[in-house]
Amino acid sequence: MAPPHTLGHSHERWGGRETMRVRNAAILCVGAAGLLAPELAQAQIQVGASEAEQATEVGELIVTARRREERLSDVPAAATALTAETLAERGGGASTGEILAGQPGVRFNNLTSAVTSELSIRASSTARATNGDPSVGLYRNGAYVGGGGIGGRNFARVDFFDLERVEVLRGTQGALYGRNAVGGAVNLVSARPVFENTGYIDVKYGFETNRSQTQVVANVAASDELAFRFGADAIHQDKGFFYNPDNDVYFDQEKGHALRGQVRAAKGPVDITLLAESQQLVTPAITYQLNIAPGSPGFPGGYVQDPFSYPWNTPPLAKQNVNSLQALVAWDLGWARLESTSMFRERESAYNLDSDTVNPAELARARAEGRIAAATPVDPNAAAFVLDSTKTLFEDLRLSGNLGEGALNWLAGLELLRLESRYSVTLARTPTPANPSPGNVERALLQYDSAAAYGSLDWRISQAFSLAGELRYTIDDKTFSSRLNDLATGVPLGGPARQVDAETNPDNLSYNATLSYRLPGELLAYLKAGTSYRAGGFNRNLGDLRQPVTIPAGYGDETATSYEAGLKGAPTRSTYVALAVYRTELEDMIAQLDNGCAATNPVCPVAATTFLTNVGDAEAWGMEAEATGAFHVAGGRLRVSLAASRQGGEVTSGPYRDVDLPQVPEWLASVDVNFRRPLGDVEAFGNVLYTAQWGGRQELTARSVSLDDYQTVNLRAGVALGDLELAFYADNVFDTVYVVQRDTTIRRYSRPRVLGVQARYRW
Repeated sequence: MAPPHTLGHSHERWGGRETMRVRNAAILCVGAAGLLAPELAQAQIQVGASEAEQATEVGELIVTARRREERLSDVPAAATALTAETLAERGGGASTGEILAGQPGVRFNNLTSAVTSELSIRASSTARATNGDPSVGLYRNGAYVGGGGIGGRNFARVDFFDLERVEVLRGTQGALYGRNAVGGAVNLVSARPVFENTGYIDVKYGFETNRSQTQVVANVAASDELAFRFGADAIHQDKGFFYNPDNDVYFDQEKGHALRGQVRAAKGPVDITLLAESQQLVTPAITYQLNIAPGSPGFPGGYVQDPFSYPWNTPPLAKQNVNSLQALVAWDLGWARLESTSMFRERESAYNLDSDTVNPAELARARAEGRIAAATPVDPNAAAFVLDSTKTLFEDLRLSGNLGEGALNWLAGLELLRLESRYSVTLARTPTPANPSPGNVERALLQYDSAAAYGSLDWRISQAFSLAGELRYTIDDKTFSSRLNDLATGVPLGGPARQVDAETNPDNLSYNATLSYRLPGELLAYLKAGTSYRAGGFNRNLGDLRQPVTIPAGYGDETATSYEAGLKGAPTRSTYVALAVYRTELEDMIAQLDNGCAATNPVCPVAATTFLTNVGDAEAWGMEAEATGAFHVAGGRLRVSLAASRQGGEVTSGPYRDVDLPQVPEWLASVDVNFRRPLGDVEAFGNVLYTAQWGGRQELTARSVSLDDYQTVNLRAGVALGDLELAFYADNVFDTVYVVQRDTTIRRYSRPRVLGVQARYRW
């Protein structure tokens, strides 16, 4: 059995006035960081760096947010860059939630498994438990990696391995990043080979979960023009917190490895990097607790399972395998810079699901106790097996340069995307005399072809004023075919509702227009207006004939227009601050609904079928603040990063008019503190990461339950002895357990506290 834990939702622990006090304190901390700016001494610390290097500003980081290299402080938009050093101070990260923790306006919708979880930025909508495209552009080294049946609204573990930096762009990014960048875009940039011999070994162990992780990277310089970089990532976790006694396995087990090899050749004006990698991974499975209140139809005594032990007779399992090839080419032509990003990526995602969540013995016991009525139709052998194989071919070719000694920067690019997703869902059941079928299988094929041309002009009108314009024209072509057949006989089932052929070929014109003004003190003020779109698609499962809500076969594109004003920059050599306010108008918003079926619905007493549809127009708004600074204190170096955001929104037309947008916390806040101090021949260090969420609704209904409030703290502390670093870590120090997702019959819980140790050696 899983170890017992005391459940205490954060909105119960931190209710009323105390919640308000803590929330206000977090926001005031962000403002205080700006007031303390003159006293701060550094914005980014590198172990063993000189005083001059220690003073490097966060704003000086070079990013490619606008598809060309420039300082972060020069980008007139809400953007954040996380360096490898910043991530290492936290202990690294191997998931989207870990990497992006604490980013303003960014929420990771954790559905317990990497194959179904997804990102949301600035109240962008989510596509939970469906096959829809994400509302955030997912990029790896500048190549699009989103889309497909399952697994395409989240990054894979291999994407986080050996990172150089993470670029988070908030707000509509359709002009340069294209499809699905309604809320923003995230670009994970892998460390490339460098022309020196270097590397590291990183080993971590978590006690509660028997989790061991080993990462090894070796960079070999064959010459000043040729370098190689090899990496391996291995993970083995056979325990966890969510237990399945029937099969003696933990839902949150994780086992597998990833291998990567790169070669880089740089000679004269040409710089070429080739990358090949492969991931084979058993990843945490979909987990949920059945939680039905007494008196519900068919459940007179109510039925509530243990929060951490679920009696599934179907073995819980999820897998994700990734094979990828990338080619990055840069050629300095003198008058311009030519760059190419090419990628072929194959992603296979799969999971098992016990549709009824009980085994036969558990069902018999619950019926005998009067918790489940004898006539309530529950098939203890109902199960789902989902498999998706998605292949992506991506090419981006761009040319950039400047005129008039940098007064006019220009960019022109072409992008091609070919995505093919083969998807199957097998539903198993108990054969009966009335229906001898063992179940059915649905097989679907989605093909997505997209071509785009884009460009930008950035005109420095004066030393202070700049005007930038970006434009992108995209043509999409999507075709879809789905067939439902009997699992034993192969006979077609479901009629026209389950024998679907559909096609759509929309086009889109997206733009960004930005006016910026350079203020004294290295501050940049800007006004921005832009558009983007989220690609429409198809619903593979059109539901049950008894369903109260009809499921449409397809849905159209969602388009967004956003207006933003911001202020950012480095008012001192040791600080970086950013403020932004925005408003986004959505047309034909894509939202996730369900067909109204449920175990407690006597009309349609089966599990609900979720689907996507256009629900009408909507609006979202918000404000964000972040600050980073550092100072010398007590003989050491302290860096503090603070962030807070307030967001909200509602549907403005259609049947859900005036309903709040779902999965949008009203408040997000974080504090990241890192301290280092020499102690004789060693250097002691510590890192504290505080993250919090308050407010918001779970679903797009007027009666939806609220999102759980929570506050969590991660701690890491240790010593560095030259090139060797030893650390102790505690994730979720105060063992805060909250519900990450709930509806009328199910609950999904967050992970309890994990303690562990880590060793890292660099050369």
